[in-house]
Amino acid sequence: MTHLKLDDAFVDDALEFLKLRRQQPTFEYLNVLIDAFIHRIPWESVFRIIKRDATPATADCPRFPQEVWSDAMKFSGGGTCFEINYAFFALLRALGYKGYMTLNDMSEARACHAAIVLLFNGQKYLVDVSVPLPRAFAYYPDSTVHLYTPWLKFTIQPRGENRYEVMRAPHARPYIFTFNDAPISVENFEAAIEADYLSSGWFLNRVVINKMLGETAWLFNSDTRPYMLESFDHDGKHEIPLDPETLAESLAERFQIPAKKSPRRYRWWRR
Repeated sequence: MTHLKLDDAFVDDALEFLKLRRQQPTFEYLNVLIDAFIHRIPWESVFRIIKRDATPATADCPRFPQEVWSDAMKFSGGGTCFEINYAFFALLRALGYKGYMTLNDMSEARACHAAIVLLFNGQKYLVDVSVPLPRAFAYYPDSTVHLYTPWLKFTIQPRGENRYEVMRAPHARPYIFTFNDAPISVENFEAAIEADYLSSGWFLNRVVINKMLGETAWLFNSDTRPYMLESFDHDGKHEIPLDPETLAESLAERFQIPAKKSPRRYRWWRR
């Protein structure tokens, strides 16, 4: 048994949270869904650290789609790429879209980044609400594609059989990830979500929050000192310094995460 299926009533609740109505699967509706999702649900590590600290058995740790959606609707939570892309894929599947999950690389790190491939009218589209990519991204094995947005320019470039390099500009870290266009089964993907809660898992020891606010994605990373919010757009890098004494309150206000979920309330904040 997998955790991908969402029942109709739950899908209606998720759409209401996104302030959308159920529609037939079209390419236009797909991009509306992406835009609504990335403006409401952040990439963040807070909820997974809380879950890991409160859960003795690793097998009970994974936050599958229904839990991710529930945390979003109740607490404005999100998740890391494995969790929020899978939650979004579950919604897309329930709405009639076809596709599959992929595991991708970041430089030397293998299978560390999740993304979605959707199949629509004979074309494949890369969907990634965790970067986030602001819309579905058509790609081709023999040509480079550029996507210009009010935020950044994104590029997907072939790098060998079924491999593509995904980039952004202008940005201090232009390389995003290496996309592997290889379907992974639901069972294996869910096993990867569980494995990510082992001691070798990603982002269990630092707080990272990334969310679209308006036309810009704002990032907080507890490894960056002094503490600050960072964003990049066509005008360059922007920084907002954060006071360590009011850090939790500032993050809660900026990202709309309730104070009781904010980092300073937990011992792992000082890891």
